[in-house]
Amino acid sequence: MESKTRNEKAYKPKKPFQAVEGIGTPPWRKLDMGAIGIFMEFYNKFNGFNRYNLSLTYREVNKKMSSLIFTRFLWQLIGFGFLDIRRTGRLMRNCSLYGISNRWRELNTEPEKLIKIEQLLKQIKLLMRKPGSQKKRMEIWKLRNKILKLGKHPQIKHVQ
Repeated sequence: MESKTRNEKAYKPKKPFQAVEGIGTPPWRKLDMGAIGIFMEFYNKFNGFNRYNLSLTYREVNKKMSSLIFTRFLWQLIGFGFLDIRRTGRLMRNCSLYGISNRWRELNTEPEKLIKIEQLLKQIKLLMRKPGSQKKRMEIWKLRNKILKLGKHPQIKHVQ
């Protein structure tokens, strides 16, 4: 009779089930349902080896939501520490790369930062509803940079 190794004996969940870190924490509860859906899309692409090499383009979510809402949900995930921006794609026909992050653990212990990030995200949401201008885009850019600084986001690589 052959003895099984410890890994063979361990329970392995079937395909529809995934272990998602952070569920039930204060940062998780601040996410909108759409942001959670986007996060699950990233987890569907995660194979165990590509944690910091994930992309989700506007074209892929085109049928589910508008690009404005998709951007808002992405920034919620980035702000509350569930995603990191690894590389921005800009308009160079390169997709942006994201990584599944554990920064939410640090934010979990600092509720005042969570509140500040939530306020900044609300300000961005209100600004996006106003008519467009260069001044508005610069304000949004400044608010997003504040979010990145609050969450101690790693350095972003820009595609040249």
